[in-house]
Order: sequence, then C-alpha cells, then structure tokens
Amino acid sequence: MDSSPHDNLATTIAIGLLAYVSADVAHHALGHAGACLASGGSVVSLSSVFVECTLHGAAIDLAGPFLNLILGLAAVLVVRSTGGPSRSTRRLFWLLVAGFNLLWFSGQLVFSLASRTDDWAWALERFGVPGPVRLGLIAAGILAYVATLRFLASGLAPYAHPPGRAARIVWTVWLTAGATACATAALDPHPVAAILHHALPQSVVVSAGLLLVSRRAARRSFPGEAAPAIGHSVPWIASAALVAFASILLLGPGVAIVF
Repeated sequence: MDSSPHDNLATTIAIGLLAYVSADVAHHALGHAGACLASGGSVVSLSSVFVECTLHGAAIDLAGPFLNLILGLAAVLVVRSTGGPSRSTRRLFWLLVAGFNLLWFSGQLVFSLASRTDDWAWALERFGVPGPVRLGLIAAGILAYVATLRFLASGLAPYAHPPGRAARIVWTVWLTAGATACATAALDPHPVAAILHHALPQSVVVSAGLLLVSRRAARRSFPGEAAPAIGHSVPWIASAALVAFASILLLGPGVAIVF
C-alpha cells in the first residue's frame, strides 16, 4: 500500500490564501492605515494595493514594511515551536506566513531603494539619507531575502517527500497568492494599473523566491521525517473563502476610515 503523503489541493490553496492575505493586511491595514490613524490622520482609502492618508510622513511610509517584518519574525518563532504529526497543516500555514511577510519586507526594501520609488525610497528621501547608506540597505535586503529562502527550504524539508511534493505546494500557494491579489485589485477604480503596478509585484514578484526553495528542501528531506499529508479541512477552506470574500469586497474597491 502506498503510504506517501497526498496533500489535499483545496486545503493547500486555503492555507496559501490565508498566508498571503496576512501579509497584505499587515502591510496595508495594520501598517500604513494603522500608522495613519495613530498619527491623528484619516484614511481616505484603504485597499489591497494602496493606502491614502490625509497625513504624510516617514513613520506612515515605513509602518507597512515593518509590520511585515514583525509578523514574519513572530511566525518564525511559531514555526520553531510547532511540531508533531498532528500539527502538519498548522505548521505549514505559519511557515508560509513567515515566508510571504519576510519576502515582502526584504523584496520591497531592495526594489524600493533600487528604483527610488515606494515606501523605503520616500522615507529615506524625507530623512536625506546619503547614497552609501542606501546601497548598504539594498545589500541588507538581499541578504535578508536569501536568509528567508534558506529558512523556508529548511522548514519545507518535511514536505519534500515524495519527490515533487514540495514543488507542488510552493507552486500552488504562489499561484494562489497571485490569483487572490489580482481578483481583489480587479475591483479597484483603475484595475489594470492596480494589477500590473501593485497586485502582481506584491504577490508573485516579491515571493518568486518561493519557487527556488523546493529543490533545496528536497536535498534536506528524509522519508522517515516526512510530514503527514495535508488533509481535506472544512475549517481551513471555509476560513479562506470568508477571507477571500471580505478581501475582494472591502479591499478591492477600498474603504475609508474616519474618526
């Protein structure tokens, strides 16, 4: 009898969707919008791709990426403390939460400073940070991105048996992230620009490193340490459906928050 794990596709999609949305909400809602309100401003529009605040400042610009960093590191701690056969699904979720958040943080750091656009570039311009410091931060972002990939490869090793299993998981969650981001941004007042300039870069581009970790995970995998199969889970699937519906309905067109 074949005892190799066979992961349920619907549950895997649900885990990937929830993990990606955690990064989107941390960046835009908790980060930018939260800093806007904490600074005494009002959120003119909070969407899945942009936050418009009545105030401007470096703290608001950097709150988004740093919320990704905080949530990502918290997820790393959860992964390191989570084990056992009965926690295979939960462990994969927290591993992906760490991945999406830390790849967003480090990938955006590199892109923003290299292109001189978006959160980091705006904040550093306000502080008048010199060129050498900018280059140093770009290097730090690259190192952080590589370190995240190494962590993900190690964490995915138990999901790399039988051969091809880890690759199926990462491709599934990566495509799920892109589909979720695009479906939400499709309700933006300017959907084409929202998808091409924001949704795709923040979902499939910054997390493209996920596609590189499955081979390294396979080299670290041992059949006797294989994680149990991701089974069909109604709670995970239902939670993902509710979150996707709320994300598309609210963050797609954008909401205003005024106190």
